Amino acid sequence: MSLDEWTAMLDRLEQDAGRILAAAPGTAADTDIAPWTPPTAPLPAALADRARHVVDLQRAAMERTRADLDGLRQHLGAVSRIPSTRRPEEPAYLDVDG
Repeated sequence: MSLDEWTAMLDRLEQDAGRILAAAPGTAADTDIAPWTPPTAPLPAALADRARHVVDLQRAAMERTRADLDGLRQHLGAVSRIPSTRRPEEPAYLDVDG
């Protein structure tokens, strides 16, 4: 049974990484990845090469997410440097009723 459990787990991890890598630029960090728990049995030797491939995909997905987050931080930093159109001490609304 552990072969089936591990195959299903590797399928899921591969799909999660694939969704991140296929995301539109700037949206990889928005990909919803549910938490997971590894099977209790050790990884079968027959799946070792596949597991290494999935690890490589996950590393690429992490790098993609990191790059997207870095880009978003740069954009937020640029936006925060734009001067406000009004001073914070000025009222935002005028009470005309009274």
